[in-house]
Amino acid sequence: MKRKKTAKKWPLFTAIGVASVLVVGAAAVLLLRQPNQAATKDETAKIVLAKEGSVASSVLLSGTVTAQNEQYIYYDASKGDLDEVLVSVGDKVSEGQALVKYSSTEAQAAYDAASRAISKAERHINELYESRNSAAATPTLPQVGAEGGADLAQAQSSGSALASIDSQISDARDTRADAEAQLEKAQAQLDATTVLSTVEGTVVEVNRNVSKSPTGNSQVLIHIVSNDNLQVKGELSEYNLANLSVGQEVTFTSKVYPDKTWNGKISYISDYPKNNGEAASAAAAAGGNSGSKYPYTIDVTSEIGDLKQGFSVSVEVKNKSKAILVPLTSVVTENDKNYVWVLDEQKKAKKVEVGLGNADADNQEITSGLTNGAKVISNPTASLEEGKEVKTDEATN
Repeated sequence: MKRKKTAKKWPLFTAIGVASVLVVGAAAVLLLRQPNQAATKDETAKIVLAKEGSVASSVLLSGTVTAQNEQYIYYDASKGDLDEVLVSVGDKVSEGQALVKYSSTEAQAAYDAASRAISKAERHINELYESRNSAAATPTLPQVGAEGGADLAQAQSSGSALASIDSQISDARDTRADAEAQLEKAQAQLDATTVLSTVEGTVVEVNRNVSKSPTGNSQVLIHIVSNDNLQVKGELSEYNLANLSVGQEVTFTSKVYPDKTWNGKISYISDYPKNNGEAASAAAAAGGNSGSKYPYTIDVTSEIGDLKQGFSVSVEVKNKSKAILVPLTSVVTENDKNYVWVLDEQKKAKKVEVGLGNADADNQEITSGLTNGAKVISNPTASLEEGKEVKTDEATN
């Protein structure tokens, strides 16, 4: 009988052991969720000043780095036959430098004809002035005597001749003016046969054989870009359109250099969607609606550094609203309420209930409870006590 009683005690002991293990495990989980209990009252606190600023918004965009200043030169058969391409890929060019020359017999012929017309008009004008001088040398004053009537007639005839010559000189001057206008027009046509660079940059594309192609007029002959001023261009959805505006600051990164960050500012947002009809048709064909896309442009405001044209970048838009910011690590949540530990004038700890706004990866907006310049403990621990003096690792102002 004793053996049977002893045997009946084993399940009870086993149940008690299992229950003990479960209690200890639950207590361990709860302990891990609590603030660091190992911290002591003498632990050094890191102090930061609450300050006004903006957190990065939740708007994330993608874009491509492009040149702000670039020049495309297309083959233009109306300028004449392609005579010479004066640059090669990789060449550095300056603004106003000659890039392409065309050979136009029509423009040259028009220039030569206008030049000859000017020379002819000037010769005619000179001849008319010589005739006028000769006519003017004839006496025009009447003589007293029996022959006075004849002298008067001669004077009248001479005056009429001078008036006729003056009229011819005026017409000749008009002819010369017309020839000069034709010369200016022909000169402009000749100037157009030499294409100049409008930017300072690097030649990245040259296609010398486009003139032999039946679609040459639509093909790029020369492409020049400048690395001094870069932009980011992309498209944003209609859902982000209401949250963004020109002038907002952004940061962006490239997968090529994931540890580097560049700054920029939104300089353009289109009011009109890109290819709205095509996009709607494609979305309808796919059985859905992804929304319209609006082109945008960002000017790079930081140093270019290793950033290159063609890089794909991820853009994070900064919130345009201002608020008091503190580090994310300084916010403590207890019983569904949010607190921040601050130092008072006696360097004593004080727990302040705060209201929270938006946040990014580093900072938290404080909507109530803190003022600008408050001394905030960025690494609060369980050792902090209300009214206790806090040891800091840096002087606060």
